[in-house]
Parts: sequence; structure tokens; C-alpha cells
Amino acid sequence: MNLNRPRLNKEQLKVVQEMKGQGEIRSYLLIGCLHVPFHNKYIMDGIYKLMDCRKFDGIVIGGDFNDFGALSSYEVGKINRTGIKLDDEYFAGNLVLDELDSRLPKDAEKIFMYGNHEHRYWRWLADVDHDKLGELLDPSKALKLDKRGYKVYDQYKKDQYKLGSLYIFHGDFWNIHVAKKTLDTWKRNVLFWHTHRTQLHREGDFCGYNVGFLGDIDSPAFDYAPRSQKNKWSNGFAIAHTVGNRHYVEMINCVGNGFVYAGTKY
Repeated sequence: MNLNRPRLNKEQLKVVQEMKGQGEIRSYLLIGCLHVPFHNKYIMDGIYKLMDCRKFDGIVIGGDFNDFGALSSYEVGKINRTGIKLDDEYFAGNLVLDELDSRLPKDAEKIFMYGNHEHRYWRWLADVDHDKLGELLDPSKALKLDKRGYKVYDQYKKDQYKLGSLYIFHGDFWNIHVAKKTLDTWKRNVLFWHTHRTQLHREGDFCGYNVGFLGDIDSPAFDYAPRSQKNKWSNGFAIAHTVGNRHYVEMINCVGNGFVYAGTKY
């Protein structure tokens, strides 16, 4: 033992610890706006196959996992266009989570964020007449998120999850140049969903990623949107890698119900 070796102060020790962690690469699957059971099943099958081939250290589900059409204020007093009830949505959602969870390591980090569609549950309960009907399972319980090991962020207007130097949340805005708007607002690296569109805007070291969505554009659940609006939507997801406190994002654009990653068609 070298008794003459100088002792490190707290700041020096922090730098050394950060340097030690810089060699470890961790990869995360980032998906959102699935709108289960109205998700694009072909693309999700491709994601399952990708997970069979590549190890992910974690997953972030960024909101609007289920559609919650039965709880939509837009559907009050109307005939159920899709015929899908809330328990049908939860059943389908659990099947998708089963597929994802079965392909993740046991020690994987799992994040489930609410979006504006999950927020429909809280709005539904706020109606005093609805509250009289008794218990209605919230998304966390119905999808068994605690048992599955997910950390739940259920305040979609406030919550952000930090991955390296990247801030992840469901989404704040709906304007045309939403990636720039979000980046200008937060002035840091941001990744989000919400708009069903794919955009990227970079200014210097900061970047805004609008990832796209994983819904089936042709599903009757989206008939509320005119074709001119849906023509701007695009399927997509992202993969993020962290090395120490840095992040690296790969946006995966889906075309024709499939995608290519690392030279392989899924």
C-alpha cells in the first residue's frame, strides 16, 4: 500500500467516479402513443423481434399506452364506434406488456409515464355522477404495473424522466414546428410523443426529438381526425444509449408497417 499517495477531495473523487462510469453503455427502448388496442401490430411484432436480437437495459413507455376511448369526453352520449370497452383495452394492454416484459432482463429499468389519454381516467372520476358508480380500476392497477416492476409517472403535465442528459415526457404542444417549440421552451435536450408526428430540431448541443407514434393510422379509433391531419402522422420509436451522463438517441422511422435497424429489416 502506498502511504504517500495523496487523498482525493470530494470534487476530485466525484470526477474519478464519473470517469469510471463512462465506459458502460446502457440501451433503452423508448415507445409511446401505442393507443392499445388500436396499435400497429405489425410494427410491434417487429419491435418484439428486435428485442429478441438485442439486449435493452430499460424501457420507457411515454404515455397514451392505452387509448381509453371509453372514457373520452368526446364520446359522451354517442354510440361506441369501435365496440371496444375499457376492460377490453386493459386486457389487450396486458398482453402487450407481457410481450415486452418477457424480453427484458429481470433487472431492467422500467418506466411507465401517463399521457393525456391515461389522464382521461382522472377526468372521468372528477365527475360526481361517475364517482357514484364505485371503483373503476386505474391504469396502474389494471395493467399490474407495480407487480411488473414499473416506476409510474402519473402526472403527465408535470412529470419528466431524466435519462443521462435527456429529459423525457409525454409532450406539451401540438403546433406544426413542435420540436423547435419544445426545445425553445425548455432549453435542454428533450424527447416526447403526443403529436403523432416525427420531428427533430437541433440547436448546438441541445436537441428536441418528437418520436412519432405506434398506432394503426387506419383504425376506426382515429376516424375523428381528417385525412389531411393523419397524412402528417408517422409511426416511429426511439432507442437511447447512455454513457455516463451523456445520451445518444436513434430515432427509428417506420415505413410500410416495418422498419430497419442495424442493417436488419423488421
